[in-house]
Amino acid sequence: MNGKETQGMNGVLTLELRNLDGSLMERRRVPNLITIAGKQLVAELLMGRVNALPTRWSIVVGTGVTQPLPSDTELKTKVDEAIDAEPKVEVVRQGDGSSLVRATVTASLPALTQATVQPLTEAGIQILQGASTPILFNRVRFEEVNRGPNMEMKMTWEISF
Repeated sequence: MNGKETQGMNGVLTLELRNLDGSLMERRRVPNLITIAGKQLVAELLMGRVNALPTRWSIVVGTGVTQPLPSDTELKTKVDEAIDAEPKVEVVRQGDGSSLVRATVTASLPALTQATVQPLTEAGIQILQGASTPILFNRVRFEEVNRGPNMEMKMTWEISF
């Protein structure tokens, strides 16, 4: 090893559509874009800024169709949000002796109560710092996923450093 880090910060969203009995209908893994606001939050946390302490993590979903940009501060068309009360952090050892740190945010959207279908096409992690404006940490655009009254949508977002 030359002592040089090559791992950057990146994230992957895993979407799982499950029948009401818990059986898996569909699974997708989609890499995402970390926003400038998300990178700034990590830097502020590193520098010990008190106003940067997150008080709530959630996954937001929407119907926007534009591609993510680093400057995005919100989803294009947010339609729902699911809170993760206990995001996790773990050290993952690689086979080559290196390691990475992984933060995981997991949330589930319950089945819709109406007999309608909701075509979702975008998602992101939204972080709240006290009573301040929510921060869109990352954003992803994916092929349409139809959420309906007969399924739950589980989302797991892994951010690796």
